[in-house]
Amino acid sequence: MPARDTVRWRSIVTIFSVLGLLPPDCALGATRYRWVEIGSGPAGSGILRGLSDRGDVVGRSGYLHGTKTHAFVQTAGGTTEQIDVLLGGENSRATAMNNYRQVVGFSNTPTSMRAFLWSHETGAQDLGTLPGESSSKAYAINDANQVVGSSSGAGGIRAFLWTKNAGMREISGLPGADYTEALAINNSGQIVGASGNSRIRHAFLWTPSGGTQDLGVLPNDVSSAANAINDAGRVVGVSIGPHGSRAFIWTSSQGMRDLGALPGATETEAIAINNTGDVVGTSGDGLTVRAFLWTGSRGIQDLNALVPEDFPVLLEGAFGINNRGQIIAIGNVTNMPGQDRTGVQVHHSSPNRMFLLTP
Repeated sequence: MPARDTVRWRSIVTIFSVLGLLPPDCALGATRYRWVEIGSGPAGSGILRGLSDRGDVVGRSGYLHGTKTHAFVQTAGGTTEQIDVLLGGENSRATAMNNYRQVVGFSNTPTSMRAFLWSHETGAQDLGTLPGESSSKAYAINDANQVVGSSSGAGGIRAFLWTKNAGMREISGLPGADYTEALAINNSGQIVGASGNSRIRHAFLWTPSGGTQDLGVLPNDVSSAANAINDAGRVVGVSIGPHGSRAFIWTSSQGMRDLGALPGATETEAIAINNTGDVVGTSGDGLTVRAFLWTGSRGIQDLNALVPEDFPVLLEGAFGINNRGQIIAIGNVTNMPGQDRTGVQVHHSSPNRMFLLTP
C-alpha cells in the first residue's frame, strides 16, 4: 500500500475509533497476541502463577479440584521440570519466580504446610517458620533472592521476609492486626500485602526505612489487599465493599485509583503489574470471569478481544505480565470456530488450560 494511502487509512480508522464505530480490538494501536499453550501434565488442569522477563513460567498442575498438585517450571525454550515436594509431602504449589529461575511456593509435609525456595541446582529448601509457629507459605521472590510470605500458628498469621543470611523475620502488620500476609516484593525491597483481622483487612506497603503504611480502600469499600508492586513503587490489588470488588492502582503521588471493570462485571481484581505500569487480572460477574489487560493509554481491555479469533478457550484470568509485555493466563471452555467469546459462559467443571501470550 502506498504511503499516502496508508496515512489516509490510518486517519479513517482513527476517526471511526473515536466515534465508537469500531470494536476495541480493531482500534488503532491495539496490541494483538501470539499464544503458546503450556502443558498441564497427566491430570489435565493447571494454574500459572509466575513469569520471568525471559519468558520462563511457573505454576502447578494436577487434578481439577486441587488434589495431588505439583509445582513446575517451564523455561522459555520449552523444557519443563517438576518441582520436588518437601519430605513426606504430596502436594506443592509454585507461586512466583525471579529472573534467575529461583522459585518459591509451598508444599505440605506430614504435619503442616511449609514455604520453600527451589532452584535446579539445589532442589526445594524448607524455609521454616517464624518462632513458635507451625506452617508457612512463600508468595514472592525478587532478584536479590529475598522471599516474602506468611507464617501461621495459634496466634494468627504473620508476614515474613526471608534472606539467605538472616533467615526468616517478621514484617510488622497494621496496628492490632492478627492477620498479615506479604504477597509481593520488588527489587528495592518494598513489600505489599494485606493486614487486619478476620473481618476487615487493608492493603499495606512496607519499606525498609519507613515501616508499614496503610494504603486504605476505594470510596465506600471496607477491605483491600495489595497483590503486586513494580520497581517504581506502583501497587495494584483489590478493594472490596458491599457491592463487589474493584481493581485498584496506588501511587505515592495519587493514592488509590479505580481501574474500572469489563462490561457487566461486579468482581474485578488486579493481580500483576510490570515496570511499564501495565496491569493484568480478572473481571466478571461471578458466573463468567474474563482476563483483562489495563494500560494507562487504553484503560481496561478484555484479553479475549486481543487474541486470534480461533483461540481455543475463554481466558478467565491473567496472573502475570513481564517487562516484555508477555502475559500468563488460564482459559476454560472450548469454543466453536467463529463463536463470539463475549457471549460464552465458563463451565467450571472443565480443566483449566494454561497459556503464554506474547505481543
